[in-house]
Amino acid sequence: MQLLKSNILCFTFWGIWTVLSTPLHAQLNSKDSTFLKQAVKHTIQVYQNGIGDQAAKYNGSQYQGYTVSFSDGHPYFKANELANGSIIYDGVEFENVNLLYDEVEDCVVLQDSTHRIKLVNERLSAFNVQGCNFERLIKKENAPIHSTGFYEVLTKGNLSLYKKETKKMIDKFSNANELAVLFEIHYYYYVKKGDSFFEISKKKDLFKILSDKEKEINQFISDEHLNYRKEKDKTLTKVIDYYNTLNQ
Repeated sequence: MQLLKSNILCFTFWGIWTVLSTPLHAQLNSKDSTFLKQAVKHTIQVYQNGIGDQAAKYNGSQYQGYTVSFSDGHPYFKANELANGSIIYDGVEFENVNLLYDEVEDCVVLQDSTHRIKLVNERLSAFNVQGCNFERLIKKENAPIHSTGFYEVLTKGNLSLYKKETKKMIDKFSNANELAVLFEIHYYYYVKKGDSFFEISKKKDLFKILSDKEKEINQFISDEHLNYRKEKDKTLTKVIDYYNTLNQ
């Protein structure tokens, strides 16, 4: 199987190289560009189909899950069940895969035909699950982000907005004397400007970042009836999107 994987991988990149090395005009027109994208996507799909379940088995470990019951909530992002999504693993995009995002361990779990595989974080650059996009961010010295790990991308532009949701298990004994757990949840928000990150823990942090357009932002929040306290995700996303339009 390892040899088969290698042969398919060679075929994949041979196909991509063939497409890319075909004589092209100095500037691709829209028809050529569409053809090129479709050809590259096709060769990657051939690779995915060829290795099948082995994609995960060669690049992760079996996921053990949890042996305790959940008294309230669960350790996963949004839902305690697998959802269709996609991953970018070792630079290759795999679509239509069944995923769970474990927010306690900050890891992504992929279900193949027989196993649940815990993917290697360092090889997973981005993924989509439950209709939400995530990127792996690396915490650098003095950077305000919570930790190296996966962050939900709320919006991207000149300024990008990221959200980190963490869950911590708290032991609790139920009435049946069975160990159950509760979850302590925390949320962190960050704006990325250039190569720098800025944490938003209070509303005034947002205005400090957007100080050059404070008057316009205040008017926008009023016109859109946005409420930072009650709808933080919506408010921050809309404000950052609006700010980006002001600086196009």
